[in-house]
Amino acid sequence: MFERRPIYRETAKEYQKASKKEKKEILDYFVRITGLKNRNYAARLLRQHGKTIYVGKKNYLKADIAKKGKRPGRKKKFGEEELKLLKKVWEIENYMCGKRLKPILNEVLDNLLANGHFQGFQQAIENLRHISASSIDRLLKHERKKLSKTI
Repeated sequence: MFERRPIYRETAKEYQKASKKEKKEILDYFVRITGLKNRNYAARLLRQHGKTIYVGKKNYLKADIAKKGKRPGRKKKFGEEELKLLKKVWEIENYMCGKRLKPILNEVLDNLLANGHFQGFQQAIENLRHISASSIDRLLKHERKKLSKTI
């Protein structure tokens, strides 16, 4: 292990600056010299060398092996307006689950629009017409928890 460390440090610096083709050659050389079996592990060692990783507010590690930060997720399809409308419909229909609410959602929205409710929420209503049962349950999860705590 002690013999690998100087090779590791020098190779990591070269690897981080190299182009894609050069990285392949450097990685081949590094795996051959160090005897590592897993190329992905070796590439991660070289890629992450010298990176600072923060753990908490004050503590940090300067580690050789670490995962990168989280990737950005998908954009939210349903916002606050949709949630507000969905909560109202959910309340009207006596807090039923998403599977039972989905088939009658369009009818309820049509009735509420015909009676003059939800004027100015046209885009949100159109978005709710295409919502799935699992998305309904996902959006109402926090409301369901609040409701169960009060009972």
